[in-house]
Amino acid sequence: MTIRQRVTLLIVRDDKLLVIRRWRNGRAFMVIPGGGVEPGESLAEAARREALEETSLTVTLGPQVWTRRFTTMMGDGQSFDQIEYAYLIRQYTGTPQLNLAEFPYHSPDNRYKLDWIDIQELRETAVYPGPLPEKELLAALAMGD
Repeated sequence: MTIRQRVTLLIVRDDKLLVIRRWRNGRAFMVIPGGGVEPGESLAEAARREALEETSLTVTLGPQVWTRRFTTMMGDGQSFDQIEYAYLIRQYTGTPQLNLAEFPYHSPDNRYKLDWIDIQELRETAVYPGPLPEKELLAALAMGD
C-alpha cells in the first residue's frame, strides 16, 4: 500500500490561522492549506508550491511542528494512509486570495473562501485533515517569530 505524504501549512497572523472555508453539498467545513508531495519533490518544495497554489502567498517556512500518520476517508468511501508534515509559517509575501486555477469546481454548491480564524473556531467546525493535534497546534501558535 502506498502512503501519501502531505504537507500542512499553519499560516499565522496576529494569533489567527489561515484556513479555507468550504461549503460543499450543504456541508460546512474548514481545510488547512496544504496537499500532497509530488514525486521528486522535497517537503519544503511541496509546502511552498501548495501555499502559492492555494493561498497565492510566497511563504518562508518556519519550524516543522508535527509529523503524524493517519487514515483519510474519501467521499466515495475509500480510505488511504497519509503521513502529514505540518509547518508553522509566520513570514510571507502577498495577499491571501484563492488561486482559482487550483479550484476549478468553484460553484454555488461547492464554495471556497480564505479566512483568518481564531483557534476556538477549529473546535466548532469540522476540519480537514482532522482531527488536528490540538496540543501541538496550540504550542505552534504560541511560538514566537
